[in-house]
Amino acid sequence: MSKAALIDLDGTLSDSGLAIIKSINYALENLGYAKLQGDTSWVVGPSLWPTFIKLGIKESELEQAISLYRKCYTEGAMYEGFFYPGILEQLNTLKTQGYLLALVTSKPISYAGKITKFFGASDYLDFEFGSELDGTRSDKTELINYALKEINLAPKDTVMVGDRSYDMIGAKNNKVLGLGVLYGYGSKKELLNSGASCLIEKPEDFANDIMQALPLRND
Repeated sequence: MSKAALIDLDGTLSDSGLAIIKSINYALENLGYAKLQGDTSWVVGPSLWPTFIKLGIKESELEQAISLYRKCYTEGAMYEGFFYPGILEQLNTLKTQGYLLALVTSKPISYAGKITKFFGASDYLDFEFGSELDGTRSDKTELINYALKEINLAPKDTVMVGDRSYDMIGAKNNKVLGLGVLYGYGSKKELLNSGASCLIEKPEDFANDIMQALPLRND
C-alpha cells in the first residue's frame, strides 16, 4: 500500500495571504463595508462563506461578496502570492522517495489547479482535490474523506499536512495523522489544541519531518 501525504495549499505550500486579503477588501469596499483591520491572519484558510459571515456581511449580500472576491482574485490577485522558498524541492524529495502526494485544499479546485500549475507544483502532485465553486467539499473533514476514497488510501498510511486547525481536525476525524506547519498562518497553540501529532517548523524540514512521521517501511 502506498504511503501518502495530503497537503494543504494556502499557508503550507504557498503564502497567499496578501492575495486573499486584497480580494476580501475589494469585496468589502464594493459593498460599502470597512476594510480588514488588525490581525488578518484568520481569513487565510477557511472557506469564503463563513469568513464573510464572520465579517458581518448580510446573508442577502453573501453571494455578491463572493462574486466580487472571485472577480479580484481571478483577474490577477491569485498569482500575487508565492510558494515558500525550497518547498518545491521538498516535494521533489518526497516524490523521489516514493510517496504519493495529493493537494487537499478548501480553495476551489478550478483556482487551485491554475496556481499549482503556474508555480510548478503540479509537476510533483499525483492528485489535486479542492472544493467546488458552490462550496461543496469546502469542509476539510469531508474533503479529506473524499480524497481517501478517490485514491483508495488507508488512513494509517496517510498524513495530512496543513497550517490551520481545520486541517488537523479534518485529519483527526478521518483517523489520519495530522502534521502542522509553523511557518504558515496558524499558531503552535492552535495546531496542538486541534490535534496535531507533530509540528514542522520550517519549509526546509518539510520532507524529512513527513518521512519521520510516516516511514515508507514499517520495520
